[in-house]
Amino acid sequence: MTATKHTLVAVLEDKPGVLNRMTSVFRRRGFNIESVNVIEIIDAGSSKLPRLVRLTIVVAGEATIVEQVRKQLEKIVDVVKVSDVTL
Repeated sequence: MTATKHTLVAVLEDKPGVLNRMTSVFRRRGFNIESVNVIEIIDAGSSKLPRLVRLTIVVAGEATIVEQVRKQLEKIVDVVKVSDVTL
């Protein structure tokens, strides 16, 4: 198989250390992150809902390995959902 670019989109709670835990999964697998973008999607303000952000990561790798990484990312406590939106 050949390495292709994959775009992963994650929704996660905006808490200290979450981005570090996310990128550590890629580091342990030897992936080079080509692009990272983070944007706030829900500002709960004073309500009891957590603040959520959308994290978009572009990596190059084999589809089966990227799928394994996606599943590992979903196991992180503060991660709500991770999707591979590669076209």
